[in-house]
Amino acid sequence: METNLTDRNYARQSYHIVNARYGLSVREINMILTLLTAIDKDDKDFKDYKFTLSDFKNKTDITMTTNDLNKVIKGLMSKPLEIKTSNKKWKIFNWFSYFEFNNGVVTCRFDKALKPYLLDLKKRFVTNDLRMLLTMKSSYSKRIYLMLKEYAKIGKRTFKVEELRDILQVPKSHIERYGKFKSDVLKRAESDINKFTDLEVKLSEKKLGRKVVEVTYTIKKNIMDLRSFIENIRELYPNELLHHTKDGRPIKCDKNGYLYYADNTDEYINKKEAKKIWEYLHENKYNLYLFKKSTEELERHAFLVNIEFFKSYLKQKFVHKSIAKVKKGDIELDISIFPNGKLYDRNGEDLTMEDIYEIWDILYNSAKEGKLNIFGKE
Repeated sequence: METNLTDRNYARQSYHIVNARYGLSVREINMILTLLTAIDKDDKDFKDYKFTLSDFKNKTDITMTTNDLNKVIKGLMSKPLEIKTSNKKWKIFNWFSYFEFNNGVVTCRFDKALKPYLLDLKKRFVTNDLRMLLTMKSSYSKRIYLMLKEYAKIGKRTFKVEELRDILQVPKSHIERYGKFKSDVLKRAESDINKFTDLEVKLSEKKLGRKVVEVTYTIKKNIMDLRSFIENIRELYPNELLHHTKDGRPIKCDKNGYLYYADNTDEYINKKEAKKIWEYLHENKYNLYLFKKSTEELERHAFLVNIEFFKSYLKQKFVHKSIAKVKKGDIELDISIFPNGKLYDRNGEDLTMEDIYEIWDILYNSAKEGKLNIFGKE
């Protein structure tokens, strides 16, 4: 049997689904997120999706027994989602029309009522990478990530605390005690998103008297999520000292990304222990001498992959700030950038499109040659 769980890791959801009111366990939401990747962006209708538990493990690295699967399916079929557009207008949906388990093969189909929210999406949708979502072990972190992803270009998103609790369908303990909601949901999401995803977020609160009534996440591109962190180490610092264990054993990373003890044994570290070490190094990266010294180098490496990444960096860091002085004939231009990504001269000199293309080339080549002092700056 050919599985419908392809190598595709990207899925799209309309903002209605992202902001819908529902509560799912980690296993239940992982099942939905995985099956969403089976939908092709050009599909006009839902299909029957077939897979085995072995197929599911191969795609997600998650092991489930048939009993686990039965519980997940029953949970999904009993937990609808509610899309609310006003106090007087809402719809309640089931995620799936049916599930069937036959001789080890699972067959299912998304409910047809969800077609406007998952198929043929033209605007206001969120694209996510399944691999990032699966690394987060909290269902709330996954949900909050998707809601923040929708606002990534805006740079922040504010939630009323009561509304966010309702959307996430948190338990009674998180409603009665804000401190528990903050630690288990809000701060956990902040930590998970910064560690595992392409976003870097920071939580802040707004109080009315002593009560927290709103929370805001500021959002920017994360160039140092855990995966990028490991890739940067592998490429920039192969076989260099990263860390000492409590008993003094030196740890290094080889060019393939594997950690090993760099003492007389050159012993490779097992996968489970390496995962803990990588997470520790990532969480403490800016306290390590290596990264205090090399933040600028890491940024340069990440944003000089191509000119589009370079443009995105300038747009993040240099809006209405001086980037460089560039000669145009006898005139010295003080180049900056608008929020929309268009270059301009801060002294008011008009720039033609030809000028702008030429200046982009000058800036990019200067940065690659190390002549543009823009990295590692705030």
